[in-house]
Amino acid sequence: MKVFATCFALILTVAILTLGFANGAKAKTRAPETPPAAIVIDAGPLSKAGFWALIDHSAAFEADPPAQLADLRASLAHLTPAQIVDFERHFDETMRQSYSWDLWGAAYLSNGGASDDGFEYFRCWLISKGRAAFEDVSARPDALADILAPGVGNGDIEFEALAYVAREIWAAKTGRDWNEMPVIANMAYDAEPAGARFSESPAELARRYPNLWKRFGR
Repeated sequence: MKVFATCFALILTVAILTLGFANGAKAKTRAPETPPAAIVIDAGPLSKAGFWALIDHSAAFEADPPAQLADLRASLAHLTPAQIVDFERHFDETMRQSYSWDLWGAAYLSNGGASDDGFEYFRCWLISKGRAAFEDVSARPDALADILAPGVGNGDIEFEALAYVAREIWAAKTGRDWNEMPVIANMAYDAEPAGARFSESPAELARRYPNLWKRFGR
């Protein structure tokens, strides 16, 4: 009887240890929840290349917009207030650079329409994709079809929050209101967009944006 009890206790102990090891193994294989790593920029004025380095780093999280914003916030938090102002200046210049009828037509077709604000948020989205994508699509708007993930379109191609992230971090670092920032991107332009105005005619859209039309034409 004592032998039976001893054997039973031994078996029970082994079972408990095995179960505990299995649960421990599962816990160890679970991916740790860590914030995105920030990119560190050298001291001194932030160059245009530095601006794009920050954007490109954040674009690694492009499939998850909140994560991309978190990465950009973390990177901007390492900058001085003056460097954050430089970032905002480069952002403003890049938004102006992409203010063209050709690109507006691409936004209109792929997003199912594009108001003034919609086109602004579309360009924020395009900047968030990184320098290579921005420069390619700005030069050849129909190339937008090459970088859009399946199922994306009709209102999805916008990233308004990107326009405010530098102001938010600058205000947090200085303790001042964001509208006191020396440079604030102003996307209400007096001049017309560059280039020739696009037509909403299906035939004209199909001619001007053949690849986008194959995907979004109606």
